[in-house]
Amino acid sequence: MKDWYSGVYKAFILASVVAFIISTFSTGKVAYGAELAGYSSLILGVMLILVILFKNLFSGNPESSDIANVVMSTGPFILMLGVIGFILYLMIVYKGAIIDGNVSPNYQTFSNIAIILFLIQVYVVYTNLSSDKFTATGKLSKVTASMIYLFGILTLICSLILYTILKYFRTDG
Repeated sequence: MKDWYSGVYKAFILASVVAFIISTFSTGKVAYGAELAGYSSLILGVMLILVILFKNLFSGNPESSDIANVVMSTGPFILMLGVIGFILYLMIVYKGAIIDGNVSPNYQTFSNIAIILFLIQVYVVYTNLSSDKFTATGKLSKVTASMIYLFGILTLICSLILYTILKYFRTDG
């Protein structure tokens, strides 16, 4: 059963990578749809990973479910979910301006930077979830969690820049 479950979240993650690649090399509605699909499938993959992490945290001994362990193991993924949700919110609210190209040229630059940062996070997560250590313990190492936190904070900053661009620097064509 575990192989089936890990196959599902890995498939969602790989689908998001493919969708992000498609959005990078296309424009207009296709790029918008691919980016939306990429973020949506990434959310599903991260949520499935969070289910595993919460299950492993709370099924073991009570010492492993203290606040420091919960924050270190699930915090990076919750941060990632929050940032993805915020970017999806921006994409939905400013859909017309994004598709029509009535945004600053910097929007596409920072959108690509956010995608690259997410792809780096996905690579770090994917390689660690495939390791023997994670399969045995069900926990990420502290170094991995810290790396995901770092890239998550950089992506949060990038998403705030995207918000500023979409809110204050839209053009009329």
